Amino acid sequence: MSTNNEKVELLLSYLSEIHTKSLTLYDLVTSRPRPEDTRILLNINEVFTYYHSVRVFYYSNSELNASEVHPFFKAFEDFYFELKQVFFLEDEDSILLYNKLTAMKDSFEQLTNDFNVL
Repeated sequence: MSTNNEKVELLLSYLSEIHTKSLTLYDLVTSRPRPEDTRILLNINEVFTYYHSVRVFYYSNSELNASEVHPFFKAFEDFYFELKQVFFLEDEDSILLYNKLTAMKDSFEQLTNDFNVL
């Protein structure tokens, strides 16, 4: 397997982990009764730190720099913004948050198609 393929697989694994962590955050923020705020904040910080690390990995490897990944990053950022609205402002629009999460999943699935990875 080429180094480039290994990096693509690693990138997709990282993006999958971001989506999985986002699913957990969605559950935490929308569950009633809501878990303690400290637990949610810890998870929010963890997923954003992980996201930032993945972006550094992506931009540090020029062979990965393809516009296909940008929709996933944008979808995560949209989800993250909405997540903060729901959590910090106690906005009850969990449907919009779920739609942002679904957009992230869809962009990840498109990436697996673009990179020909199942």
